[in-house]
Formats: sequence, structure tokens, C-alpha cells
Amino acid sequence: MVGRVYRALVAEKGRVIVIGSGPPGAAAAVFLGRAGLDVLLLEAGSETAARGLTVRIGGQTVLKRRHALVKREGVTPTADTRAEVYEELSPGGLSNHWSCAVPRFSREDFADAERAGEPFAWPVSYDDLAPWYDQVEPLLHIAGTPNDHEQLTAGKITHSRKLSADWADLQGAAQRAGRTLVPMPYAYGGETTATLSGTVFNSFVRLVKPAQRRGHVTVRCDARVTRLEWSPTTRSVEAVVFRNRQTGAVERVPCRAVVVAAGAINTSQILLESTSGDFPNGLGNTHGVLGRYFHDHPVGKVVIDLPAGAMSVHPATYLTRPTLDRAPPLYAAACMQWSGGGLLARSVLHGKPGRLPWIGFSVFGTMAPSEDDWVAIDPKQPASDGAPALSLNIRYADAAVQTLERTRDDLIELLKETGFDPRVRVWKVEDIGKSYHYAGGCRMHASPRFGMLDKWNRMHAVRNVAVVDSAAFTTGPEKNPVLTAMTLAARASDRLAQDIKHGDL
Repeated sequence: MVGRVYRALVAEKGRVIVIGSGPPGAAAAVFLGRAGLDVLLLEAGSETAARGLTVRIGGQTVLKRRHALVKREGVTPTADTRAEVYEELSPGGLSNHWSCAVPRFSREDFADAERAGEPFAWPVSYDDLAPWYDQVEPLLHIAGTPNDHEQLTAGKITHSRKLSADWADLQGAAQRAGRTLVPMPYAYGGETTATLSGTVFNSFVRLVKPAQRRGHVTVRCDARVTRLEWSPTTRSVEAVVFRNRQTGAVERVPCRAVVVAAGAINTSQILLESTSGDFPNGLGNTHGVLGRYFHDHPVGKVVIDLPAGAMSVHPATYLTRPTLDRAPPLYAAACMQWSGGGLLARSVLHGKPGRLPWIGFSVFGTMAPSEDDWVAIDPKQPASDGAPALSLNIRYADAAVQTLERTRDDLIELLKETGFDPRVRVWKVEDIGKSYHYAGGCRMHASPRFGMLDKWNRMHAVRNVAVVDSAAFTTGPEKNPVLTAMTLAARASDRLAQDIKHGDL
């Protein structure tokens, strides 16, 4: 009896705890499980909270049912008062609403950060991540181009796509302007499938559940993590404390190591709450940068009428950022065309299946991370649902909005050059938070003066804690962050597993 209890205690303390079941947390659980470690995944949402259905035929969505995103309560914006925070408390997190775009970061994205100066330089390069992109991308069944381009490296795709002939002239014009026009790579973008989720790729459905069936991964839902428990004796985190959202009870789970993947807002919050005598300002916060260098993707929406013709709406096009010599450091934008089953149906009603006399784009831009953009716990506000109130101090610099406008104008000029007589019907710059791409707060950097994490996503000051979601991003290239966050998670989790198995922790 004593032997069984001892073995159970050793097994419990030997577990790695992953916080969050969104794409980075799911990737971490998969790669830790592959390495043979026992994983406990803690998810704040209820497993029955987000039921949905997505049906796709040949990569086109023909049926989608999901609920609307909701704003997080208890967040006070203190710079731009229009800033908003959305969250999804259900397994898979925001992948319940994800568009599934999966471009890789390019070599130019890392070079752009480095030329901006020391505070912005990543401690990893594209070549460090490339082998891990190769391992993560097959999990996503990507449809996209097999060809490499300067601003967008081709990934390990499952379904090859090329643009329709409508775009041939525009491709040439884009190249002359220092940009590239390619099919946008999408997860599960070419398959016929039915998914019990609001999107075709829900990280809990696609990755976590299969990992549970294979063993090594256990999931605990309704577990909103409040803090990581630091031990001054072992100089490590020894347990995770969470509140059961169903009962309100506070529970403590011992661990060998922790992988935090709760999203940039919640990850920063958890670490800020994890105070101790050694870390009075938050776990590992030796230089006051926890919660700082927060950033987002500025996004504009444009609808363009094409009186002189019609353009294809499938596959969706991606007009990349310009080359580095044509944009200032950390300020560039790309255009992502709207597509999908709804637009195809409209094209049929217009009498030209697959083509419309107008096109719509989301123009995704960038902002240079600044220590003056931050998220912090607001001690003046009462807590709700086990989560404290937060202050969010973030604003777009004028340069960020000007970059969106300049890119919109570049797109219009390219369409004019190819004879489409474009006319802007709608242009709107969305409020902060509407891209759902918050990042930073616990960023990677070679120096703890500018970041909390080393090149393996491990805390400089707490070696058994890794942060693998977009909170770790040193800068925010204009591309969708999900694939790169999953890649960082896979790389960091594999290294963590090897260190545990070799006794290096």
C-alpha cells in the first residue's frame, strides 16, 4: 500500500502541466506526449461550452454554426479607451473562431526585427524554427502554394494551390512593387470534412482529443489557473493553483514543469499573480518587463468595386508585405482576401460562378512593441470568476495607421495598373483588439532587460517554466501568429522533455 502511494506521488509530481488548450497548448501537449512524458492539460473553459458544427466540401465551407465571441469583463483600457479584449472560455480557445490562415514567418521578418535595434531582436532565427515548422504543419493539413517566396516561405503543404488566371497580371505588378501575390495557406483548406466545432480546425478537437486517446495526456476542464507556486528551496515552480469554475474550490496540483499557453492576456495575468518573496512583481520578473511590450495587429477592412471586370474569390489571395528596403523597420502590412462558401454563393447569384465584380480584403499591419504598451492587474477592481480585473494600456502609433492606409493605396494602384478601374466602397480601421492577435507581455529575448524568456521559451529566472503562446513574441510580423506560436511550442516542449529525461532540470 505504501509503495503504491509513493509511486502515485512520484508520478503526480513528475507531470508536466500545460495551461491552455488553444493551438500552442495543444501543440505542447502533443509533443510532450510524443516524448513519453505524462501531461496534465488545464483548460479554463467547460468542455460543453462551445458546441458548433463546420461542414466543408473540397475546402469550401457549406455549413457553419457557432456562437458569437464575447468581450472579457473587468478590462479597463487606459490609453486608447476603445481597445477591446475578447476571449473564448471553451476547449480550443479562440480556435473556435479562427480563420485558419497559416503563413510562416519569413527570414525577412526576423531580419526586420534585428535591424530595428537590440530591444526588438529575436533570440531565434528562421533557420532555428524551420525544422519545427516542418513537424507542425502536417498536423494542420495545409492547402497552399508549394513555391518559396522572399516574404513567404512555402510550408509542408498537403494540398497544392495556385491562383486563378484572373490574378496573373496583378502577380506581375505586385512583384515589380516589391510584393508577392500568392494563395493564402489555410489549415484543412482543401479537404471535405465535418467538425464538431465552430471552425474546421479546433485545436482541442483536432489535436488534444487524439492525444488523450494515445495516452500520456489528461485534460481537466473548468480549471482557471490563478498562480504558479514558487519554491525558494528548490528554486523552481512546484505546483499550479487553480480555481474550479464549477464549484469555486481552489485546488493545487504538484508538477515537474509548467508550459504556459493561456494567450497573451491570460499568460501575463497568471505570471503577474504568481508573486513570492523572491519575485514580488510576478514570477521571474527580475527586470520589470513582465506584461510590457504588448502589441496587436492593426487591421483595416476594405471593399473595392471593380466596374471594369470581375475577379476570382477562390482560392483567397495573399498580397505580402513589401521587401525590407521599401518599408521602415517594424512597420509593414499585407492584404488578405476574403473568400469562402458565402462569397461563392454570391458569385453564382451574380451569374459568374467563382467571380465577383468586387473584392474585399483585411489589411493586417504591425506596430513596434514598446514598454509603454502594457497589461497589468488592477487592484482597485473586484475579481470575477477567479480572474482579477486588468488595466490595458495600448494604443496604435500614427505610423501603424499610416501603414494600413499606404498598403490600401498600394493595392488600389496595382489594380489600376492592371486595368480594373478600382473604386473603394468601404474603408475602416478596426479598434484595437479586433484582430484577436494580442502578443507580447512575456517575450523572448537574449537579455532579461528586454524579455522574460530565452531562445527555448524558458524563463531566464525560472528554468522549469516555458511560455509558448503569442505572449512570447518579440515582435509581431503582419502574419497570422498561430502557426509560429505552435512551432515555438513544439520546439520548446521537445527541449523541455529532453532536459527532464536527461536530468538537466
